[in-house]
Amino acid sequence: MGHPLSAPTYFRRNPGKVLPMGFVIVLSVFLIAAIATMVNSIDLTILTIYGYTRHFTYVIPQRVTQRVPQDQVKIIRRDPRTDRLMESSVFFTNIKTVMGRFPFVVLGVTPENRDYLAKRIGTRLIQGRMPAEGMPEAVLSEPLARNKKVKVGDIIAGPTDEGGVSGSPVPVKLVGILSGPTWIGFTSKAFSDTTFLTAPRAIVYTTKKPGDLMALNQYLMPSGQKGKGRLNPAKVQLLSFQNLVRELRDSLSSMYLIMAVVNGTVIFVIALMSGMLSNIYFTQRVAEFAVLAAIGYQRARLIGRVVGETVLLTAVGWLLGAVVTFLFLTYFKESVFEPRGLLINPQDWFAYKYTIPIPFSITFFAVATVALRLMRLDPVTIIERR
Repeated sequence: MGHPLSAPTYFRRNPGKVLPMGFVIVLSVFLIAAIATMVNSIDLTILTIYGYTRHFTYVIPQRVTQRVPQDQVKIIRRDPRTDRLMESSVFFTNIKTVMGRFPFVVLGVTPENRDYLAKRIGTRLIQGRMPAEGMPEAVLSEPLARNKKVKVGDIIAGPTDEGGVSGSPVPVKLVGILSGPTWIGFTSKAFSDTTFLTAPRAIVYTTKKPGDLMALNQYLMPSGQKGKGRLNPAKVQLLSFQNLVRELRDSLSSMYLIMAVVNGTVIFVIALMSGMLSNIYFTQRVAEFAVLAAIGYQRARLIGRVVGETVLLTAVGWLLGAVVTFLFLTYFKESVFEPRGLLINPQDWFAYKYTIPIPFSITFFAVATVALRLMRLDPVTIIERR
């Protein structure tokens, strides 16, 4: 049996005074963590869509030319870290994201290069077949097919596409489903070359060691300092992972600032309300503290008791709030969020870190307000009034 003056004992005997504040803490943690996770879903969605840039990089010619100039190709080929260069052409298929309809690149390469890239990113065919040369056919990763709600034999792009980008002047049929950690789509280079005559031809390159790709990207065209690289930004642009992340962070900076302001406001309101609740509960327990003070308990020990109760309550409330958030997001991830283009990560620790100030703020407000009243407490007067 626990000590009669311990925090757990008080919680067991007075659930009606503990549960309301505990519920407020759980709700506030759930609210902030869920919002932060959904805001981060924009970041996660973009990085997932362009996840292939972790494995290979596009060199895209500027609008003055249709193909990457040969002097730029030679610069990439001369680097000893380069493994393979391949010319590619593309078309787009629309997918649903949290930002609306979004064009996804379907890469047109030769069968040899397609197999090479598929192996590079850890992707394999699990249903159907690969596109036939010169035919309006394509294969997509399983998450892409699920996002578009298509199956083998369905049309994934065509002149009648609504919203986003019209991907093809002729209907393109899905003939295969790919499985792997990276979203990707392939078609035949013969089809894309003959169908999209005016589209620019990109160069795709990889490195002998996958870990060297980021360093090579920085060497060729540094993120944020394009003019200091080996490639000429007037002739080409680089679709690299570094450039993608930098542009994404810049575009989301205002949204993260708004989230920080909202987070701080919610924490302040919750902490203030919890401090008021603590004062109300203390008023109901003032006789208890007066008796303890009268029989010799020092004020510091009484304040320590308040600290112990508040810390235990906020810690348990935070843990329950985190668990509720994780269970909620996990349950609705595939059934509600992902079909609507909202890619979320229930284990997004950044979102849970956003809630850490909640228990500290509540503890500070609650303990500070109650401690001030305890320091002015006159036990004799209170006992005599009883």
